[in-house]
Amino acid sequence: MDDHALLERAKKDPEAIGEIYDLYAEKLYGFLMKRCKHKETAEDLVAKVFTKFIEAVPTFEWRGFSLGAWLYRAASNALIDHWRSASQRMDTQIDEDWEPPSKEKDPSWYAEQTLDREKIQEVMKGLSPRDQEVLDLHFFGGFETPEIAEVLQVTPNHASVLVYRALGRLRTKYVRVMSNV
Repeated sequence: MDDHALLERAKKDPEAIGEIYDLYAEKLYGFLMKRCKHKETAEDLVAKVFTKFIEAVPTFEWRGFSLGAWLYRAASNALIDHWRSASQRMDTQIDEDWEPPSKEKDPSWYAEQTLDREKIQEVMKGLSPRDQEVLDLHFFGGFETPEIAEVLQVTPNHASVLVYRALGRLRTKYVRVMSNV
């Protein structure tokens, strides 16, 4: 079922909201966990995003964007609001018990998991904000290229290039850091 049909069903059937939650909650949690680096905060923000979504459903107008793109924007806004109100810093440590949101047999997930977490965090901080966002969406949000394209408002081909180039820059910086160890 496509997002538009699912949204229309959600306006009449509360169970459809549960389906939407099942489709997107882990991705949003992964994205928010990477950004705020605090398990309870990420969980609270996911709850806020879905509360906002539930409140918006009755008057939600379809504009051609996926529900994932709308939810991602709401998550980004909730996180910005959280930082403003709590004066939180982005460079705190990730909870050690955090698990990635995807269990897919995607080689990039396994490769990312084998790298040294602290070194990756250090290298990621040195990337441009755009590269950080692209990699966060891909690895921690679990977004596929078409979803990244919608979120960034670029073509899927351009999103694919952004992911490829960001990974290349991450790899280059990581190798440089590791050769100095």
